[in-house]
Amino acid sequence: MLLLFLAASGVVYAQFTIQHQAPLALERNEQNVLEFRVPGISEADFQQAQLFYRYDGDFGYQQQEVEYRSGVFQAFFTVENSNASSLEYYFELTLNSGEQVYYPNNLPSENPVEVEVVENLAEDKPKLEGVDYTILSPRPGNGVTRDDVVIAIALFYEKSDLEPGEFQLLIDGEDVTSEADTSAYYISYVPDNLSPGPHAISLDYRTEDQSYSVVDWRFAVVAPGQASFQGFGPSRVPQGQVELTARNQVIAGDVNNAYTGRTSISGAYGKFRYSVNGYLTSQESVRLQPQNRYGIDLAYGDWWDFEAGHVYPVMSQFSISGRRVHGLNTSLHLLNDNLNLQFIYGELDREVTNQYDSLIVDEVTIGADSVVDRNYLLTYQDGGRGTFQRRLFGGRVGIGNEEKFQFGVHMLKVQDDTTSIFNVRDYMDLVNSNVILNSNLDQPARDTLLANPDRLDVRGGNIKPRDNLVVGTDLKMGFNNNRIRFESEAVISALNNNIYDGPLTVQRAEDLGFDVDQSMADLLEQLSWLIIVNENMNTLPFKIQEDENGDITGEAFFPTSILAGNSELSFRYPNNNFRAQYRWIGPGFNSLANSTIRKDVAGFTLTDRMNFLSNRLYLTLGFEKLNDNVSNTRDATTNTITYRTNVSWYPVDRKLPRVSAGVRYRTRDNGIERQNFLLPDDLVNAAVQNIRQETRTINGQDTLVTLVTPTPRSNYTVNINSSVTQQFNWMNARNDVSLSFSNLKTTDEVFAYGDVLSTSFSLSLNSRFSDLPLETQFGITTNSTEAGSGQNDINIFGIYTSGNYRLMEDNLIINGRLAITQNKTASRMIEIRDDPNSEVLNDNPRDNYFVLSDEVTKNTYSTFVLQAGARYNFNEYHALVFDANLTNVSGQNRANDRIVQLRYVFSF
Repeated sequence: MLLLFLAASGVVYAQFTIQHQAPLALERNEQNVLEFRVPGISEADFQQAQLFYRYDGDFGYQQQEVEYRSGVFQAFFTVENSNASSLEYYFELTLNSGEQVYYPNNLPSENPVEVEVVENLAEDKPKLEGVDYTILSPRPGNGVTRDDVVIAIALFYEKSDLEPGEFQLLIDGEDVTSEADTSAYYISYVPDNLSPGPHAISLDYRTEDQSYSVVDWRFAVVAPGQASFQGFGPSRVPQGQVELTARNQVIAGDVNNAYTGRTSISGAYGKFRYSVNGYLTSQESVRLQPQNRYGIDLAYGDWWDFEAGHVYPVMSQFSISGRRVHGLNTSLHLLNDNLNLQFIYGELDREVTNQYDSLIVDEVTIGADSVVDRNYLLTYQDGGRGTFQRRLFGGRVGIGNEEKFQFGVHMLKVQDDTTSIFNVRDYMDLVNSNVILNSNLDQPARDTLLANPDRLDVRGGNIKPRDNLVVGTDLKMGFNNNRIRFESEAVISALNNNIYDGPLTVQRAEDLGFDVDQSMADLLEQLSWLIIVNENMNTLPFKIQEDENGDITGEAFFPTSILAGNSELSFRYPNNNFRAQYRWIGPGFNSLANSTIRKDVAGFTLTDRMNFLSNRLYLTLGFEKLNDNVSNTRDATTNTITYRTNVSWYPVDRKLPRVSAGVRYRTRDNGIERQNFLLPDDLVNAAVQNIRQETRTINGQDTLVTLVTPTPRSNYTVNINSSVTQQFNWMNARNDVSLSFSNLKTTDEVFAYGDVLSTSFSLSLNSRFSDLPLETQFGITTNSTEAGSGQNDINIFGIYTSGNYRLMEDNLIINGRLAITQNKTASRMIEIRDDPNSEVLNDNPRDNYFVLSDEVTKNTYSTFVLQAGARYNFNEYHALVFDANLTNVSGQNRANDRIVQLRYVFSF
């Protein structure tokens, strides 16, 4: 499929345009759904989709896989962190080509989407006094079949005691009063085909000025065999769903048929709970990481959990936090949660074999015919670079209850299996293998390579197997009923970038110029099961120095750059949530199971979130001061200071709008001046090199010396975000309208082409009609981005509309969606010049400066996506779902893409 990628803030401008409406807020301990729409994409186009998230600006992101259904990526997310005041997240889509597409696209890990975490947003209605009631059906907590659902309630009161008003009956928040049989003292309603699962019933009394609550209760629609259960605890009868899908798609003229199967089964027996899930697809390929998914989850009470298959363990933000593992993850919580054990074992990446193309002999000539040398290159096929099987195991032991006092130790080891794939390092690997790639070599060339195997180079480099060990301790304490918490973690890591030759030996140490005795070599051999230590470590515990006589010596030292730590103190009270955090992460710290950790940074963060008006008004203040160069290995240190404030209002009365607005101001400065004495003042900020002159005494004489200084950095960023949602009744429909606005402006004070300006706006309108079984959506999105002070100018406008209509007593649901996006781009190259009066480069690169090219490359194209579908429920167990998708990209001289899909769903 043709992809056109143009970077800008928040979206990807391509045939695949990511659309996302950030929520106004996320409710704590409630399931929230984050949706990312990618019109025109299919399961054949991507490997995996992931949501990366963190709380209150943590340095590392946790991650979870995002489910894909019919062009919509859905992340079901529950905020279980009791101290979090905000959530930051970004979306990553990995295509089959290996390319990664993000939302937001402009440095997503630094500029993620940020939303407030709040308490329950449900309307808090006062209780109506003077009305008694009897719930006749369904009894609270009962399970009934869909055909047996009858809602009935009897009321007892004196009319003279109530102010004028009317009773309202709501199911799952939807007003169904007009469809119910109502009298002064009795209300009944027979709903049409409620979906399986739990439902909420509310009876309210509405006056001209106020809505009062009479009674709220819950029940469940269940299969016939489950209709006798009481309450909402787990049923002994397994519940589940099976889906079988057949898909035909034509992308860029290529026909691709795919078949998938998906299943999930869950149940419980007493304290024992279980669930099984699986996903199989004909798109599974040995050239990709696994597309098939399966897993089993077993649990007994609160003290034992066991996961096997494709699991997503969380142990520490510095080691592994939600990364997919093919293996097992199990934990025990014993002695009233005073002994906590966790063990992880499995495969992080599976092996993908290298696919080599050919061995090329490149002759080095002088003149026309004089061959003076030959270069020997081994090339990969297109997409032929492979990966080693990467295994991991680890665990954690925690002593004590974390709500009072707990001390823990954890360890994670990740290592590539060097024998898992055929990987060419030199010519002897080819000679000793059954792979014939040297048939085009003449005998002199073979003799040359046999004598010097290292002369064979692999274009793009051969793959290096790696080894990683992360060990850490953590401390958790809670005071005042856990309202005051202190948590601290200290971690050390070791990373070996090439373990082919095994542990360091005496001979290799001598070749490198330092001494290692046999006892030390034996110790390294014994420790190799834990971590292989050799000259390819990212940080060695000794420094190699050369003295005045040219002798090389090694001096042992402790490499602090491989350390990381985090400490935080939080106060959580009903009207105030304060958090102080200090972090230090060295530049050499690495975890192969978590690539999102921000390295070489230290500093503190202060956040205070105040709640007013019974958790209806929130004010958040934040301050952060960070610096890099924590090991003093760089020529300059960049200091980053961030101020943040956010105000959110969530009124009880839904007639009033819910509003959230925030501002973030960030400065970055490394204290280096922009200077270049070879250029006039008006061109200094465009200089390629930053140089200065100083006078030094050399051989007793003062001499001017030109020095190349570090690249200066001084910029500030202002980011404004606001959103408003409003609910209103119009045209016999309940309408929810949401507006979002975002503006990001970065001003670079030392580089002429470092400014960025991005503005985005989105509007969505969801309507649910009361007199028609119809729901509609309408939305508009715009984005304008100017990056590099005029290098790239990108504008995108999108509009979409969709709806679904229920027929045949809700057994038939038809839906459709039309999305149109228009993209306009203009880009200019940056050219290098070396003289303000000349466009000809000379031999002195120090007077070079950048200038924007006069040539502007423009591109305009539009994407049209039409989707249509239908679902027919034969009964409560069986259903057929049909989906169709047509995509047209104008101005690309290509055929339309189309996808047709049929899915059978069996629920039990």
